[in-house]
Amino acid sequence: MFFEYLKGQQQMNLQINRQLNGLHDNPKVKQDLKVVIPQIQDEESWFSAWHTVGEKRERQADFALACAYFALAQFYLNKHDSRKKVTVHRYLNNFYRSHPELNYVEYKVPYENSYLPALKVVVNPGAHKTLLIINGFDSFMEEILAVTDFFKGTDYNLILFDGPGQGRALIDNGILFTPYMEKAVTQLLDYFELQEVDALGVSWGGYFVIRAAAYEKRIKQVICFDFFYDGLNVFLNGLPSETKERLRSALEQGNETSVEKLLKPFIQTNADLKFKLNKGFENTGTKTLCSLLKQIALHNVSGLGKKVTADVLLLAGSKDQYVPFQDLALEQAELRSARSLTTKIFTEKTGGEQHCQAGRYDLALNAVRIFLNQPALPGHETSI
Repeated sequence: MFFEYLKGQQQMNLQINRQLNGLHDNPKVKQDLKVVIPQIQDEESWFSAWHTVGEKRERQADFALACAYFALAQFYLNKHDSRKKVTVHRYLNNFYRSHPELNYVEYKVPYENSYLPALKVVVNPGAHKTLLIINGFDSFMEEILAVTDFFKGTDYNLILFDGPGQGRALIDNGILFTPYMEKAVTQLLDYFELQEVDALGVSWGGYFVIRAAAYEKRIKQVICFDFFYDGLNVFLNGLPSETKERLRSALEQGNETSVEKLLKPFIQTNADLKFKLNKGFENTGTKTLCSLLKQIALHNVSGLGKKVTADVLLLAGSKDQYVPFQDLALEQAELRSARSLTTKIFTEKTGGEQHCQAGRYDLALNAVRIFLNQPALPGHETSI
């Protein structure tokens, strides 16, 4: 279930639901929320409130709660804030302290002049298959590592990694976001000497996994958790149609002045847009709105999907606040060369209607298990 903690703050509500997944009914969480929620007025009070309860729970050795709270505390801090890196590592340290049961080995996969942090996770001893998991726009691989129990009883073990512009690859190694994720994926497959894998992309990873499968034929089955068609559509989602059209025209002309003029009124009032732009600057290293949006526009399935010949599962939330639901039909049409195409749509009636089924990850992960255990027949387009 998706909870509205802060009235009218869709972006902040999504982040709270995301980090407190499975913890909503914890009495300590309910107690902490009574303290935290009334304090939140802006991004600074957001940091202060979550950081304070994070420290409290860390002192009490309640590492799972401390992990969730520090993850929330760091979320809106920008890269120039000295508190960012410290808080991120408190989140990660508490994550591993709260999951001593995990069976994993850490790796540093060479990439460019640095490395990508990666984990090889044994979920099912004796499993014959590997599932590669690709992060999104603002996530760490640990978010998925926390739910690896969902893959018990399958024939899979997992490889997770922070790719360019993600997690510790960005914050520790300074490796910037790129639309060309297939380069990192090929590097990983070569490093681990894998001849065949299946791959799951989370959030923005729904684009990355399609991109990787288009060029890397060692990927046999593809899961978009959720589907992701056009990065620029995601950034501009919710803006008036006329504004979006004028912005696209200004971007094509490289007119920085017009781009700034068109976006300025919305940046001041739209917390979601403000976050995406600030995080986008951090991820890409770009300096201007025009250069950032041009970079984001490269993250597009159009013209790419026809190169994908794997089996594909598209998950979609009907009320996704990031990815426009109407783009689903465009992506389905684009994937005409897929060996098979399966789509699962989540609604308010079924639950899971939010981005990446926030509040009901179990529904999405169950659909993933069904797909992995019972692949669709070649040439068939199905819904589940």
